[in-house]
Amino acid sequence: MISVFAIDDHPMFIKGIQAIFIDGKDRIKVTGIANSADEALIKLKRSSAKIVLLDLVMPGLSGVELCAIIKTQFLDKKVIVLTGELNPTILYNTWLNKADAILMKYCGKEEMIQTINAVLAGRRVIGKDVPEFYKNLYFDGKKKLKLTRREQQIINLLAKGIERKVIGEMLGSTPSAVNFHCHNIFKKFNKTSLVSVVDEARKQGFIV
Repeated sequence: MISVFAIDDHPMFIKGIQAIFIDGKDRIKVTGIANSADEALIKLKRSSAKIVLLDLVMPGLSGVELCAIIKTQFLDKKVIVLTGELNPTILYNTWLNKADAILMKYCGKEEMIQTINAVLAGRRVIGKDVPEFYKNLYFDGKKKLKLTRREQQIINLLAKGIERKVIGEMLGSTPSAVNFHCHNIFKKFNKTSLVSVVDEARKQGFIV
């Protein structure tokens, strides 16, 4: 049975999540709930749940900030954001705070189940209908690409001719995670070949 901890300031939404999995047929069960970040941080200390369903807009500490805390303090837990938020900056910052997945609140049961299984397998997921929060946010004010710290590590290793599998071992990451970061790197540079990506990364000063 997969244990889930739900965090949302709207009790009715949590009840809806509980109702979805109440029969246990999907081997998923909501075993913990919280209506605020403060309540969640207390309860998560004694929760064995591997999946945290997290709302972003809450009074007090926001879900964006809470996501970063959970990923730092509770290393065994995967964070799946369930939100109605459409602001690309908020979504982007949540992704940078290492959310394992972002889904829209109105996503279907099947998408939620697939996402739970995907993040438990080490993958990160951007759900259907989630705004392209990464679009136009890869650039700073000088129109220079912005890469995450992990992406910069990977592009430097790729430039040295190191294979993705070996990169994963060096960084203590899974092959799927490395592939995910590579996909994002290619997308950010809008290139289809590694040679062209490396060449552009050198021009922009990402490769040292």
